[in-house]
Amino acid sequence: MPILNADSAVHAAGAAVWTWHGADGRLSIRAETGGPLSSLDGGWRIAAFLEQIDGLTRSLVAAQLNSGSAGDPVDARIMLIDGRRAHFVGSFYDRDMARGLIVTSEGLGPRPSAETNVEPVFQPIRRLDDLSVAGFEALARFRAPDGRLVGAETLVGLGGDTDWTAIAPVMLRKSAETLSALRSEGRTPFMQVNLSAAEIARPLLVEEIAAIIREARLPPGHLRVELTEQAALRDFEGALGALAAFRAAGAGIVLDDFGAGHSSFAWLAEIPADGVKLDPKLIRMVSQPRARRILAALAALIRDLGMTVTAEGIEDPATAPDLRAMGCDFVQGYAYDLPMLAGDMTAAYDPLAIPPA
Repeated sequence: MPILNADSAVHAAGAAVWTWHGADGRLSIRAETGGPLSSLDGGWRIAAFLEQIDGLTRSLVAAQLNSGSAGDPVDARIMLIDGRRAHFVGSFYDRDMARGLIVTSEGLGPRPSAETNVEPVFQPIRRLDDLSVAGFEALARFRAPDGRLVGAETLVGLGGDTDWTAIAPVMLRKSAETLSALRSEGRTPFMQVNLSAAEIARPLLVEEIAAIIREARLPPGHLRVELTEQAALRDFEGALGALAAFRAAGAGIVLDDFGAGHSSFAWLAEIPADGVKLDPKLIRMVSQPRARRILAALAALIRDLGMTVTAEGIEDPATAPDLRAMGCDFVQGYAYDLPMLAGDMTAAYDPLAIPPA
């Protein structure tokens, strides 16, 4: 799959990243040189920026920017003064501070085909206190030429192929449909879908997520995007803008593999995430007294910021007491569940053979 290089979230045609600093009434926009939004690149006083928008939509943008608070969406369909339509979308991540994307029709391009061999499997995420199912993570698998359901590496080794550009929207759509079916049975789990930094760089994906959530009639935050932190650090500002736009579209945000690679507390400060998944390498250190104190302090900080803490990659249920003691909310791993097909998910709600430790 393509790799997100520096600035590629902005160089995707038709997209610009914006940041709002309400305290001084300034809007910063980063747009591709020579691209359709290049005239907006730079710093703007709000009054000057609003002059670039058709008068009928100015008041909507101004009202949302001037009245928002942490967690509030910014979502305005606007018309630029040259007649082009655009989507000004994002969310507030602190008082008087918001960010997001501006996407024009030039940036959307053709919708990827839904005809693909990608099929999700689902691994339960369980509450650590009683091991009941809280949600699922959707994992991408592929139908190989011999009919088997395999991972991406195995598929390539078998000579199989797929439309890689369709993976994210198809995974999101199938996961949303599965989540909607569970809700129709009276279940209320969340569903997390892992997206690469290359995928969040596509401006079209914001529009697709909004449509998927709307069509599946899902409450805000129940379909969640998992982002691996070190991938998006290659373009931190672009990733922040995209994630703010996803949140405005109704998607939740989860920081995956936190603590791996080049960790940064800026993620915790600037991304209005719903939860954090600690990297399995850290979790495997939980039996070490010094490491356990560090993990407990990190978990306490994450929870104090209003986010949940998930321990993933758990292979031994005997670690559960230590995980609870350090403040984890959820647990995920082969110690409790293997990934399963959609038709088997209801069985995950049956009492586990493994009792809470």
